[in-house]
Amino acid sequence: MTNTSDPDQHHTGTGQTLPIRFTASGRDYARLWLRNLGLTLITLGLYLPFARAHRLRFFRQHTQVDGEALDFDGDGREMLRPHLLLCAVLLLYILIAHEMPLGAALLLLGALPFWPTLMLRSLRWRLAHTRWRGRRLAFHGDAAGARAVFLPAAAPLAVLLIGQALLAGPQAEFDDGGGWLMPALVSLALLALLALLPWLHARLSRYRHANFGLNADAGAGAGTGPAAQAERTGLDASVEPRHFYRLHGGVLAGLAGALLINLLFATWIDTLLAAAPVLTGLLLDMTLLLALRAWLVAGTQALLWNHTRSAHYRFACHLPLSRLLLLSLKNLLLCVLTLGLYWPHAVVATTRLRLESITLSRLPGTN
Repeated sequence: MTNTSDPDQHHTGTGQTLPIRFTASGRDYARLWLRNLGLTLITLGLYLPFARAHRLRFFRQHTQVDGEALDFDGDGREMLRPHLLLCAVLLLYILIAHEMPLGAALLLLGALPFWPTLMLRSLRWRLAHTRWRGRRLAFHGDAAGARAVFLPAAAPLAVLLIGQALLAGPQAEFDDGGGWLMPALVSLALLALLALLPWLHARLSRYRHANFGLNADAGAGAGTGPAAQAERTGLDASVEPRHFYRLHGGVLAGLAGALLINLLFATWIDTLLAAAPVLTGLLLDMTLLLALRAWLVAGTQALLWNHTRSAHYRFACHLPLSRLLLLSLKNLLLCVLTLGLYWPHAVVATTRLRLESITLSRLPGTN
């Protein structure tokens, strides 16, 4: 039975709001982060799947929904084999990229079809080992759907990889009449990928948000409430690729604006950077990138979670761009001043802001 005296619970015309809280501290995460970093470096990256499992457990156990924390019981052993395969492919690519650029490109092309399957396996692992009130989360997507997400990028990506390999290798001896063809094809492939990026973002987001789930409670009997039935989320049809093109267009406009300012006020900028050109220029670039990232993250999170729901639950998100941007700038400044030691605290602060901007509501008529 719900405790209606809980001050964190709110009843509205659309149901009961289940507050989300993040209770971790930067100091606690710093200890875990340093341990994971040290063991990953000592083992030359082999510890990375286990570090990821420890990190997920930390963040899950410090995330409370309606006053009850999530739990994570996975470990890194299940993801060790995919991790080793990725490491082997990357190592082989590094070894042959200089002497055999075409072979390296073909290696990447041969490995790319397996990437959606690895992504799917990672999603299932993360959610299947996460529990809330004894019920496990789930991901219901299949491998065919994962491959379909990235299928539009297959042709331009193949042209880009093979074209770059041909231009970099000994095969790059073109005659005067056709020397422009391969660079033109590579440029067109790159432009095509950039044009497809918002669409791919939309396809991936729909694939993910339409397949999140919460398994049924085996002990709930034959009830009809959310505890007795499996839940599966859906993303409203109103979320269209044009929304993602607008978000990515804002990033492109920001980059173009920065370039225009640099061209128009080059003399003033050179004077500003004269005292410490490298550090000042780096800070300005990072500030711009943080602002553009905040725009994309805040817009995407609000767009997706405000249109995600299941049969018994719905989500809402209010993540002000100004708060995320100010927090990002604060984190950048403190990371610079502490030579990176503030990083775990920055991660915790950002996670808290993003998580607590999401609200979960139980729809009327469910127990």
